[in-house]
Amino acid sequence: MAKRGKRRTSAFFAFTATPKYKTLEVFGRRGPDGKPHPFHLYSMRQAIEEGFILDVLKNYTTYKTYYRLIKAIEDDPQVSKGKAAKALARFLSLHPHNIAQKTEVMLEHFRTFTRHKIGGRAKAMVVTSSRLHAVRYKQEFDRQIKEKGYKGIKTLVAFFRHRRRPGC
Repeated sequence: MAKRGKRRTSAFFAFTATPKYKTLEVFGRRGPDGKPHPFHLYSMRQAIEEGFILDVLKNYTTYKTYYRLIKAIEDDPQVSKGKAAKALARFLSLHPHNIAQKTEVMLEHFRTFTRHKIGGRAKAMVVTSSRLHAVRYKQEFDRQIKEKGYKGIKTLVAFFRHRRRPGC
């Protein structure tokens, strides 16, 4: 590419993660089973080994929300422990103050330690437990980036539809 230069007739396509069925129908090739399959596979492991992406699990850190609810649930026989714990955890994880604090920590960590990597083109990914969480984090990232006047940092939200496969 460097020798030939840019060509107006060239087009480059890249798909990451798991493409939707519709994407495979349009860009894939029909397999012996009659279903569309990707025409090429570029694994995450290969991309990590070649230095195109960073291994997000290498420095994986979880935020653990601690709370004391068990005693209150045990004292009230009409409250299901599981449902109450899930409802409280969801409320705490979606609370604006909680999201704002976590976002600030992630944003400052990215700016300080990550942004300069891979030739200044480093990216970061935040994995959330739901689409609602993803949207709320994106909104908070955008708000803080604007409020602090940071340039050259943009956000993108993407959703992955998990399908359980037999035997998984």
